[in-house]
Amino acid sequence: MTILKKIESEKIQANFRFRSNYKKYSILIGLCIFGLILIEIRASNTVIAYGEKFEKLSNLEKSLKIENQILENEIASDASLKVIASKSADLGFSPKISIQYIR
Repeated sequence: MTILKKIESEKIQANFRFRSNYKKYSILIGLCIFGLILIEIRASNTVIAYGEKFEKLSNLEKSLKIENQILENEIASDASLKVIASKSADLGFSPKISIQYIR
């Protein structure tokens, strides 16, 4: 075998190794990209689900605050002296005309 043939065969082998490694690395990179795409899809889906739950909880919080305000207003109106006096009169309580002290 001459030197030229030996160099040529080494070039061919090196080229074959490069192509073989290139194919391996390209397949590996493709699988990594595919895995990252799947992870991104999963993360997006999870974020959307949590966003919907957060929106429901926010709406529930708003409705409970409104209901709480309504109940506070009802308590304030029922606790006024005029309402208490009229309810006590309806139940039969009457103001004393004269106060008697025992000594």
